[in-house]
Amino acid sequence: SPCNCLFQDMEREIKKTFGHGKPNDIISSAFGINITREDICTLKNGCWLNSDVVHFYMNLLRERSMKQGYPAVHAFDPFFYNMLITSDYAELEDWTTGIDLFKKDIILVPLILEEHWTLVVIDMRKKTIKYFDSVAEGGRQDICKTLLKYLQEESREKRHLELDCSEWTLYSM
Repeated sequence: SPCNCLFQDMEREIKKTFGHGKPNDIISSAFGINITREDICTLKNGCWLNSDVVHFYMNLLRERSMKQGYPAVHAFDPFFYNMLITSDYAELEDWTTGIDLFKKDIILVPLILEEHWTLVVIDMRKKTIKYFDSVAEGGRQDICKTLLKYLQEESREKRHLELDCSEWTLYSM
């Protein structure tokens, strides 16, 4: 069947990618990022995912969202949140130059905490901010609150509108 052949082709490609070769062989290049065999191997079970792979994937999601039928997505790069908590808003304005976050359906914010990747999903349609962490126990409402404060500042500066925080729901998953 055509589906089975496609699956076999994909499986062959995956085996080839994880197979023998030099760690610095470039497997894919786009968005100004080179993904090497060593980067791809961080996707194996038990390995530490690296920021290049996360950044590349966020760019893939952003690009796909431009196609008809997909939600409009903005995905920040993996270093945005660290800049957010160490900078003031004026230092962050360039991160959204030419981008109206309030016209997006979903905003993705990947972040690394203590060498562990987590993700915040801001659903602009439902006015929710959800923090996802596969290993941490207990909530991280502080992260959601920090991002809501950022959205308030972004709205004030770029739209000249106050964002009503009471309309937003924050979740720590």
